[in-house]
Amino acid sequence: MGMQWGVAGRFPAIYEELMVPAFFRAFAEDLVARVAPRAGDRLLDIATGTGIVIRVALEHEPELVAPTGLDRTAGMLETARAVAGDLGATWLEGDALELPFDPDSFDVVTCQQGLQFFPDRAAALDEMRRVLAPGGRVAVACWAPVTEQEAQRVFDAQVREREPDLAAIGLTPFSLGDPDELGGLLAGAGFEDVVVTRVELPAHFSSADAFFRSFAEGSPMALALAEMPAARVDALRDATVRAVEPLVGPDGLHAAMVTHVVLARTPAPIA
Repeated sequence: MGMQWGVAGRFPAIYEELMVPAFFRAFAEDLVARVAPRAGDRLLDIATGTGIVIRVALEHEPELVAPTGLDRTAGMLETARAVAGDLGATWLEGDALELPFDPDSFDVVTCQQGLQFFPDRAAALDEMRRVLAPGGRVAVACWAPVTEQEAQRVFDAQVREREPDLAAIGLTPFSLGDPDELGGLLAGAGFEDVVVTRVELPAHFSSADAFFRSFAEGSPMALALAEMPAARVDALRDATVRAVEPLVGPDGLHAAMVTHVVLARTPAPIA
């Protein structure tokens, strides 16, 4: 079962407001620099969310051909369209396990923090390979384990202590944290030249409360907390804010985040 953000509430708006500037943009810039899209490349971003990878890619290379962001959540795509404006990207609702494209439709496929949520990761990678042209490049990023995330591991500890029934939800984003497993999935899907790199970058939130809100209101935890009595959510917020206080400085909360980025390509055409 995949995420259903945007079914109710302001989840996509909170995601864009708090998470994108805090860390998703920085990691998108790193991902795009590594895959290095070129003028004329056809780019597909899967699990595009509010479209930060597409936006950064177009900043890096304005001459991409019909860049396309695909996501299964309409609310995320609505926010992507609103934020992107007239950049010329296409925002499409669809399933990563059944991509609505012909074979050889793209030269580059990216997927930032999506693969770990898919119910069939191997099928999703098979689809990525199918829609890529021979010699096409893929870049997939998945968070390292929560123990390597400086602030998120504090939030996780508070959830496990106060709301243990929700602990599994909070760990889902970090559920594909083994780099060998991640690289093996791409090799098993038939990709070549598979290279996995550990990337650590700083996240910056304006305050401890902004950090809590980003994960409580803009992540898979949001729907569960929305069903919880307000007093229990407030108690979790207060505990988390106290626990992350050592990470807060004069200009907000700074914490290291770690992801694994895997680069690979489809087999080149036979000469």
